[in-house]
Amino acid sequence: MKDDELKSEGMKKTRLFIIVIASAIAIGIGAAVVLANFAAQNTTDTQNSPRTVFWRHIHGLGIEPANRNVLYIATHGDFYHSVDGGPPIKVDEKRADYMAFNAPYAQGIPLYASGHPATGGNTGLIKSTDGGRTWEQVATILDPPVDFHAMSVSKSNPEVIIGFDSANRGLFKTIDAGLNWQKLDPPDYVSSLAISPIDPNVMFAGAGNGVYLSNDGANTWTHIEPLKKSLILALTFDEEGILYASTEQLGLSRSFDLGQTWEKVRSPNLTIMSIAVDAQNKILYIAGYVPDGFQEVYKSSDDGSTWDLIGTNKES
Repeated sequence: MKDDELKSEGMKKTRLFIIVIASAIAIGIGAAVVLANFAAQNTTDTQNSPRTVFWRHIHGLGIEPANRNVLYIATHGDFYHSVDGGPPIKVDEKRADYMAFNAPYAQGIPLYASGHPATGGNTGLIKSTDGGRTWEQVATILDPPVDFHAMSVSKSNPEVIIGFDSANRGLFKTIDAGLNWQKLDPPDYVSSLAISPIDPNVMFAGAGNGVYLSNDGANTWTHIEPLKKSLILALTFDEEGILYASTEQLGLSRSFDLGQTWEKVRSPNLTIMSIAVDAQNKILYIAGYVPDGFQEVYKSSDDGSTWDLIGTNKES
């Protein structure tokens, strides 16, 4: 295919991705109304399966470093814990939409998120030091505050945080845990971000037309050849430096060489929007939506050969 044809195809993919994201933003604008309606419901359907939960969308997964049996589940409407793969339990004291979420890699590091409070508007960057029960604002960054739908926190230097504003107002990076921010040029409309656990200057951005790599802290970007025409839905590193992705082309996949080659990982019939990896215990967690649209979370302890359901919003 010629370069101009590839460029045209990439633009089509990006436009499609922006339409999808714009729809998500529209949903977020009406979040206060929906959350008010949800407030009258229980968080679990006790008359059916305890794994049936009244969440709308799942936006992030993470593992608690002090107790790796605890899985964090950040959703459009509530924040949950799942212990030992058990049914999700709501833990946040105030409802919010957690549109982006990062769990700490080590004890003593806050949970970070961004999204919408139940009263409407945007939260900016927020953090929790008590497992997601309460949250406080770190920075607004812009006026009105940013709404990160893609965000990543460095493992080797947790004061390095990068996020992309869903309204396409910029890519923002802090190197002092949110006190000061630098606005950078994104490589495209960004769907996901991941920082290498080894080098905080090595960053990856997923977009509607593939994966981009930066070796200089997001100042410049290179379009990686593999997956170049694929819609990237999620990116995350495990503690060992293996990069995991959910892509339109391959589904769940991983790279051992910083995105130069990829191998497919077996997974359920799920459009995966979030990934968390417990490399120490060799456990994979994924979340997304099944063909009929319901949002579900799964766990695998055998490298994707089999998967166990943790939670769903489909009534049994």
